[in-house]
Amino acid sequence: MLYIETNGTDAAYNFSAEEYLTRYRRFDARVLMLWQADRCVMLGNNQAAEAETDMIFTSKENISIIRRSSGGGAIFTDRGTVLYTYIEALENDAKTHRETAAASIIEALGTMGVNAVQEGRNDILLEGRKISGLAQYVCGGFICTHGSLLYDTDLDMLTAVLVADETKLHPKGIQSIRSRVTNIKPYIKDGSFTAAEFKARLKAALLRDKMFKEYRFNGPELDRIEHIRREKYGNRSWTFGGTD
Repeated sequence: MLYIETNGTDAAYNFSAEEYLTRYRRFDARVLMLWQADRCVMLGNNQAAEAETDMIFTSKENISIIRRSSGGGAIFTDRGTVLYTYIEALENDAKTHRETAAASIIEALGTMGVNAVQEGRNDILLEGRKISGLAQYVCGGFICTHGSLLYDTDLDMLTAVLVADETKLHPKGIQSIRSRVTNIKPYIKDGSFTAAEFKARLKAALLRDKMFKEYRFNGPELDRIEHIRREKYGNRSWTFGGTD
């Protein structure tokens, strides 16, 4: 396994790093990235920004809107959120890769005394509330599986930013987005550490007993990632103009 730290909190940059590894720089080994992002809404590939987020509020609060290449729903992230990415050769069906990724995250949380479970197609729950959602995209025989972990995310801000789809919530007896999600931090016995410290503990748990190497992007690779960011994830035509 290869472990990569991007050391950047720009979501557009991190999605560009994912795409570089999925589309262009393909390793034989499985790649794991853990990262954090500044406040932003991450749209699914086929979503319309106006339908998923309060555009006036995001502009007022200076919250970025980014479109990712995977499907799924819109999410809100901030520095209290930890994001994880697995990139590997597509050796099984997408469901198997997704379940493997979810199982690794659940096992890692278990080492911290957090008893999470996978439910449905994409969600990881803690005592019935969502703490993570997974999404995927495939490119030329490689698959990117990624998700977010609500560790100490501003859930009030999350509720204010995202527009609830009542047709999905109410049939399940869920009254609001806020009642559906929770943070991990209150469930950790020693929950006084920061999101960055949680990320470090998560890294240690995910890599425990595994042969791994830490990899750093070189200059030309960083230039290629920046090109992807400029042309795609950091480009308003990609974010607001639909999919390519």
